Amino acid sequence: MHELERELQENYDIKINSISNFRDMFIANTDNGRRLIKITSLKPDRVNFIAEVKEHLYKNGFCNIDRSIYTNSGNSCITYNDQTVYMSRYVEGRESNLDNRDEIIKCARLLAEMHRASIGFSQSENSSPRNELGRLPASYRKRLDEIKKLKKNALKGRMKFDNLMCRHVDYFYDLGERALNLLDTSQYPALVEEAEKSKNISHHDFNHHNIFIQNNELYLINFEYCCYDLKVYDLVNLLRRKMRKCQWDIGEAEQIINEYSKIQPLTASEFDLMKIMLMFPQKFWRVVNKYYNSRKSWSEQSYINRLEEVIEEVRYLKEFLEKFFAL
Repeated sequence: MHELERELQENYDIKINSISNFRDMFIANTDNGRRLIKITSLKPDRVNFIAEVKEHLYKNGFCNIDRSIYTNSGNSCITYNDQTVYMSRYVEGRESNLDNRDEIIKCARLLAEMHRASIGFSQSENSSPRNELGRLPASYRKRLDEIKKLKKNALKGRMKFDNLMCRHVDYFYDLGERALNLLDTSQYPALVEEAEKSKNISHHDFNHHNIFIQNNELYLINFEYCCYDLKVYDLVNLLRRKMRKCQWDIGEAEQIINEYSKIQPLTASEFDLMKIMLMFPQKFWRVVNKYYNSRKSWSEQSYINRLEEVIEEVRYLKEFLEKFFAL
């Protein structure tokens, strides 16, 4: 760590007084304020893309972000021990609370403001973009195929999780097939074409962990997953997280959508796509995929609890989807 400190001080022209752990990063107390340091396997051209996105947002008036800090030579990162290291502004504050009515409204507005500021982004030759536009149908097909494959594993298993999976997998698989069929006949290709022209950015990890509150203002941090994609990806992600906390209350969903739409209006095609995305059994896929492919990360009971949560949501989700499709 001492050698890394020396490299950082030389490249960023700062004096580091102390370093402490923060999530999977470090916080450095420097003579120029607190800085966030990230050691990552991302390539420098990918880090360049992230830094350029944040600069684009900042220049377009979306300033409440963990703005990237460039080296003395104008680079977005340095290389240390075959890894990429970059520095950004550290945002003091606390994580947002999606159970708080005022804060969820502010989160919806924050997201819309970010999307509006991102329009027209174009990366430099030195950055490597991530582009998710047009990939949703193939992603859904792949995940449904994985569910079908994992069902075979469950049929061979003898654990409680296997039994639970077998009893409910067909419902979620059929729900996913319905969503994919609707997607295939939707205006998704036209929305992708429009997004390719407008060049807007999706945060792709818009959740309460990455929305900080400082002096009653919201800040959006951690742009590592940012990419070219439809803006409804982030909005659906926010809706899912909130809906699971309020038993899929349609009124709460309408409020989030209405607040977002005041800043970034949604077209009928975007709204229809949101319905399809909310129908797809994303959480079911995530839990069963993680259980059978990376089981060691949680205990058996933790997986059972998470799967039971998904199953218990079904009755609320059914009612929600009926009302949401009627909007």
